[in-house]
Amino acid sequence: MQDGLLIIHMIGLAMAVGVGFAFMALGIGTKGMEATERTRFMLRAFIMSKVSSMGLALLLLSGIGLLATVPGVFARGGAFFHTKLTLVVILLGVFGFLQVKIKKAKKANGGPAMAIIPKLGGIMNLLGIAIIVLAVLAFH
Repeated sequence: MQDGLLIIHMIGLAMAVGVGFAFMALGIGTKGMEATERTRFMLRAFIMSKVSSMGLALLLLSGIGLLATVPGVFARGGAFFHTKLTLVVILLGVFGFLQVKIKKAKKANGGPAMAIIPKLGGIMNLLGIAIIVLAVLAFH
């Protein structure tokens, strides 16, 4: 059971973090576009955030499953694991705020919400990398 949960956890990780890097590449690739064309393109590309949401859901559900089935995981993981869990909570808050901004941007066909979305995406990428590093350090 634990192997299955870990596999689901890794698939969720690929989905959630992969979308963040894809958006970073799209942001770089659309730098030369006219502002209105870029906004229209990115508004359509936000559909990928659904993949990230599904990945995050898989990560949370499988993570809770792993916590419930792996004896002593809190003690074994130590400070790295506790810090990782703290960053996960922060990431969830940023993710929720990002989803609100994406919804506002879609409703306004761009608007002021579009300016903060790349910054929040960058924060999400940094948090995701930090969480991965801490997970490796916690269980290495």
